[in-house]
Amino acid sequence: MRVTESIAYRNFLSDLSNLNESSNKALREISSGKKLSSLRDSPSGSARLVSISDLESKIDQYTSNVGDSSFFLRAADSALNEVNNLIASIYTRGSQAGTETIGAEERAVLAGEVRSLRDQILSLANSQARGRYIFAGSLVTDVPFTIVGDAVTYQGNDDVNSVAVDRGTEVEQGVSGSEVFDSIFEAIEELLAAMDGNNTEDIQDALGQFSNVLSGLGQVRAKIGTNIGLLENIQSNLETSKISLKEQKSRIEDADLAESAVELNRIQTSLEAAISAGGSLLRKPNLFDIIG
Repeated sequence: MRVTESIAYRNFLSDLSNLNESSNKALREISSGKKLSSLRDSPSGSARLVSISDLESKIDQYTSNVGDSSFFLRAADSALNEVNNLIASIYTRGSQAGTETIGAEERAVLAGEVRSLRDQILSLANSQARGRYIFAGSLVTDVPFTIVGDAVTYQGNDDVNSVAVDRGTEVEQGVSGSEVFDSIFEAIEELLAAMDGNNTEDIQDALGQFSNVLSGLGQVRAKIGTNIGLLENIQSNLETSKISLKEQKSRIEDADLAESAVELNRIQTSLEAAISAGGSLLRKPNLFDIIG
């Protein structure tokens, strides 16, 4: 009989310990709002949270890359939009110089205006954004274009930096300066030579190149626009994925406070019942009455 009371006492203490632990867990959930406060609360849930955190980190990096790429591409497109307008102005000056109704002095004045517009294009070709030359290829710290006389030379390369913006997807952060500007500066140089030579026929021949120049510029801008559109779609998808992961994380770790409160009341009731049921054991004069 004494052995039975000893077992009952140990069971009683075990039940109290379990109920106290459950009570503390419910209290932690209510105070913190979280179901998981340690690995032992749910090893599988904790492992899933680690996996979700890894995915969130990747999405954050992709989002940062999308933002940077979009910034540089928009900066390039803005510069090229101005270049397009300046080329149109140069063409207008060249067309005026190509008529027989003006003389050499007027052509010289127009040539000076073309050079001024050309210098503005050169400045745009050497545009910087966040300390990087956006038309230098991968040589983003070096000035990409230099000029001697009317000849403009490209000093960059054709290796445009690409970054991962999603799993399996990379986007170029710009375009090669030679792809954009070589034909532009060559056409302008030829036009200036014809204007300086005061030869209307040569001027008209030089102007004939500008159609292809503008077409090529339009193709480059279309390429940039396509990449900007792609980045906008990826950005939207990344935001959706981030929301989905946040919801998954919430389902795993966030406590249902109403449910936790009900559970706490149930545990407290069970605890009171256990103490009441074990009252006879607690009223024993001493430990030897239980273990003999």
